[in-house]
Amino acid sequence: MSLSEVHVKFFNNLAVFALFLLVPVGVTFGQTPGTGAISGLVYDPAGRIVQNAEIQAVNEATHASRKVTTTAEGFYRVQLLQPGHYSVMVTSSGFAPHTSRAIEVTVSETTSLNVFLAIATTSASVQVTNDAEVAELESSTLGGLVNDTAIQALPLSNRNFTQILGLSPGVVVDLPNATLMGTGSQNVASDGATPTANNFQFNGVDANNLVENSFAIANTSEVGVAIPAPDVIEEFRVQTANFDAAYGRGTGANVDMVSKSGTNRLHGSAWEFVRNNIFNANDFFLKQAGQPRSELKHNQFGGTLGGPIVRDKTFFFVGYEGLTEVNGLSPGSKITAIYPLLTSDRSAAALGALFCPAGHLNNMGQPASGYLTQAGGAQVACNGSNINPVALAVLNAKLPNGQLAVPNPQIALPNTGTDASDQMAMGQSTFSIPGRFRENQFSTNIDQILSQKNTLAGRFFYSRATQSQAFEPNAANVPGWGGQQLARNTMFVLTDTHVVNSNLLNVARFGYMRFDGNSSIVNPLTAQAIGIDTPTGMVGPGTNAPGIWAGGLMIGDAGTPSQWQVTNSFIYQDTVSWTHGRHNARFGVEFKRHEVDEDQPVETDGLLQIGTFSDFLVGQSAAQNGSSAGLSNVTSATAGGGIFRRNERYTDFGGFVQDDIKLTKRLTINAGLRYEIFGAPIEIDGRLANFNANIASTGPVPIAGTFSGFTMPSNFSGSVPDGVEKTSFPGLYKTPLGDVSPRFGFVWQVTDKPVLVVRGGVGIYFDEHSGNLAEQTLTQPPFASLQILSASQNATATLQHPFVPHVLPNSSYPVFTPRTPTSTPFIEGTNPNMRDGKTTEYNLNVQYALGRKYLLEVGYVGTNSNHRSGQIEFDQASLASPQNPVNGETTNSIANAATRMPIQGVSEGSLFTDSIFVANYNALQVSVTRHMQHGFQFQGSYTWSKNLDEVANETGTDVFELQLSTNDQHNLLSSYGLAGDDRDQRVVFNFTWQTPKLNQAPMLARYLINDWAFSGIGVFQAGIPLSVFDGNAGSVYALLSGEVRAQRTGKNPSTHGSLFSRVQNTYLDSAAFTRAPEAPNGTSLADQDFGNSGVGIVRGPGQHNLDIAVERLFPIKGGSNFRFRAEAYNLTNTPQFANPNTSLGYTDPTQVNPSASSTFGKITSTVTNPRIIQFGAKYQF
Repeated sequence: MSLSEVHVKFFNNLAVFALFLLVPVGVTFGQTPGTGAISGLVYDPAGRIVQNAEIQAVNEATHASRKVTTTAEGFYRVQLLQPGHYSVMVTSSGFAPHTSRAIEVTVSETTSLNVFLAIATTSASVQVTNDAEVAELESSTLGGLVNDTAIQALPLSNRNFTQILGLSPGVVVDLPNATLMGTGSQNVASDGATPTANNFQFNGVDANNLVENSFAIANTSEVGVAIPAPDVIEEFRVQTANFDAAYGRGTGANVDMVSKSGTNRLHGSAWEFVRNNIFNANDFFLKQAGQPRSELKHNQFGGTLGGPIVRDKTFFFVGYEGLTEVNGLSPGSKITAIYPLLTSDRSAAALGALFCPAGHLNNMGQPASGYLTQAGGAQVACNGSNINPVALAVLNAKLPNGQLAVPNPQIALPNTGTDASDQMAMGQSTFSIPGRFRENQFSTNIDQILSQKNTLAGRFFYSRATQSQAFEPNAANVPGWGGQQLARNTMFVLTDTHVVNSNLLNVARFGYMRFDGNSSIVNPLTAQAIGIDTPTGMVGPGTNAPGIWAGGLMIGDAGTPSQWQVTNSFIYQDTVSWTHGRHNARFGVEFKRHEVDEDQPVETDGLLQIGTFSDFLVGQSAAQNGSSAGLSNVTSATAGGGIFRRNERYTDFGGFVQDDIKLTKRLTINAGLRYEIFGAPIEIDGRLANFNANIASTGPVPIAGTFSGFTMPSNFSGSVPDGVEKTSFPGLYKTPLGDVSPRFGFVWQVTDKPVLVVRGGVGIYFDEHSGNLAEQTLTQPPFASLQILSASQNATATLQHPFVPHVLPNSSYPVFTPRTPTSTPFIEGTNPNMRDGKTTEYNLNVQYALGRKYLLEVGYVGTNSNHRSGQIEFDQASLASPQNPVNGETTNSIANAATRMPIQGVSEGSLFTDSIFVANYNALQVSVTRHMQHGFQFQGSYTWSKNLDEVANETGTDVFELQLSTNDQHNLLSSYGLAGDDRDQRVVFNFTWQTPKLNQAPMLARYLINDWAFSGIGVFQAGIPLSVFDGNAGSVYALLSGEVRAQRTGKNPSTHGSLFSRVQNTYLDSAAFTRAPEAPNGTSLADQDFGNSGVGIVRGPGQHNLDIAVERLFPIKGGSNFRFRAEAYNLTNTPQFANPNTSLGYTDPTQVNPSASSTFGKITSTVTNPRIIQFGAKYQF
């Protein structure tokens, strides 16, 4: 049987099953992605239905037309229409012709148009304009349309459509930041879903980058979704809940974007938007540090042209936009760092005098704990005699421009907390080094009306962007380690629409999407120059020095100097729509093939995380420093090596059936069924090696080692040692085959005048896993190795030789290495029986139309999610006692934590990806909408919500799919709490207003008042929940440092006073926390249990922002015009502060009453722009 026959057989079986299911019920009206519809009832003057009336819908721009007739119930539906404005003509014997003009058809929505015919008289006809209902009478889907008027009018920072996504109720998004480099895309979370669960469609085709599944990409080598200029977008719809079976792939928002097309009229535009730092306010922290305004020069320019090639037959539309930017305010150009208060004297003697604890006594006459090492034992000598040579070399190293690699802080910070004398003196610097960005993008669209029954449409988009910036994510927080990025997007969609007859239509689409990116980081320090070892032990003249994080100071490239990644996606869709009587049935299939090729070296330069600056200065092993806890001054050493090239392939399939039933003129019921297969990643050379913690042997391992737990996919062609399991499938995990999604909803029009509509629905949705899961295997043996050594496993490390043992050089791989009693590979395994995240979504809402202008909507939305993906630290050490020894141990200490780990021979904190996490969301959502009339439109919404989950994510909506649970890994309920993107109160509004025409006023009044336009976007939202962490807590469990919550004292963790005073001092109160309790059967105070503080116990700063635009239109003869525009982002210049540091930073773990780090609770940056002014000019014809 051929592949096509298999597809046909599957589709037939699915259709038969679904039709059987749909006989008694149905769900909401919806539309195939990228299209819209018009439907309604036709009545005679007495209110009786009219059968067999002819309906003709004509596109007012292209004159393309479609004809249908009303059913025996008087119902009609013109479907699969290209979005735009239509004239709808109704004719029936004995009645006057009726024409409704300017009926707007929008993407993914059905426009309701009921027609009342008049009795025919001589030459009689009825003409009405824009008579469609303001309420939603056909669909229970939640969300909203953003039309061309809003796209063009609203003040969008960086002219990026993703900012508009946050205007819908239930959507959570960080504030837009006009200082973001380049396009400034934003990630959104909708109705409790994660930011990786959204679905972006370009003209009806999946346009997501599978690698991360989010709009904005956090990893610099990966490329986010394409951002076409607003001037080439016709409209887009954001569906937030209860979308029908035509949509899948994710449980979050569906964003369906439609490009502009040519018409019978030649039209076009040209524009330029300009920013210059002389018009802008200064950043809050730059001003505080006495620094001048950063440079910000932004030029965005372009043009469009559209029209007929052959009138009524062939149309074209082309667009270009360029963007050049010099930006000293973006996160990659500006950074605030808090680290010890260094001076220009970097001699050993000066450093010893500056940082020795014996020279800094607290109020109790004891050495200040802020100057003590975290490891304990040897402390910095006051004469500097034990300053580590590597530390001395780093602090005296100079950049190529002659400046110190570690500059002196710009200002001194006051010490805060319960005992300010017990803390190390800290300084703060805010650096602003302008980055550069350049993008060129092109759009080309062709529409061909082949015949009355057949149209063909092509959509093409390409962009290329280059970027350089001074500060890379997770890299140095001082100048010198800048980076370069290249990102390219390509999108192509070909659509064929065929009308078989008035009741049967077919839409077929082919799409190709390409995401191509690479990045690199400059490292000005070599290992040889500062006298430090490398992960492989090989040190040459050009070998990069490892990254070092110590006491707030960060230098280096975080271990990864360069990387690249390319994703190609091929998509085929076919949808058939059939109307019969009360029913409108749609059937569809979709096939997708994704190719992900990448080379992303992981930690090949190495990364050292050192608890305190004093530990950095000492830099000794546990044996050298005499630590009673057996700790090196090098808290953690991370090193990687291997073959990091991967060529992954994914194959997806989806099929759906949908039946829309107009039961009565007031009640619409609809049911749908969708089936999806999200293919597991397959590497063409079988390089998706895995570690299955569920089958790995526990307890002591033999001296010779064991391969128990290691697996290789079935398509690996090489031989494997005894003990390595070769799976029966080629992917990282078995492809889930049970993703069946029934959908149900209803729309009940309770009254006609005023229009009152009750809508509701319930449905099941599944999430497609991102490429993050396959990326976790990059460091897994036999193709690579990753060591993350900490605590007792890192006891032998010194600053000169931090990587003990070394990893093998890249040329040695692949190599199968067993688990042995002394091996410490960092494992990131994946459950071979992964399931796709499943969410049950339910909602009930009421719409109340106030005439044809205003619409009030009040509703409830709830979701319940299971099988969400995340990571656990699978090898948490077991607690021992004399009655229940663990691997021979009867006590619980840091020193014996590795021995008490169930699976021996792996690194502490090793991870296992699984689909065992749950989440829950409930919300009240209220919105008021005024549709455009008399030049004014408005939308405002309020959301009161609660979002709960089991993973730690405190980065808002900029996240990867995989997050960790905190505290006890055997009790996920202990991590259940407010989600990291929960903003329980959110108000957002937008408006556009065009001043009324004073046609009868004097000329001067007309000139001064006519043709002005005002628009704005306002956001008021709560801060996100924060948890507080203690690096010493949970020390006996062999978990990753910093992932265990702190111990509370019972005091309120929030400080008092105004937000500004809390920023100037401290946002969190360290007195609300203390050291975690000693673990059962511990051997010292350093052997600590979990802290008792909960998840999300305090919220970060709230946010409120107002962006405004003012525009003046100057009409020009011939129908063209010139527009001048001024926009103010953050009009009130209100600083929007970032979250505070939530790591207590306790030093010596044996202290009974430790003092928190002076950086704890500090806020050191803002998350959005100061007031930015932009001017624009546009010519349209």
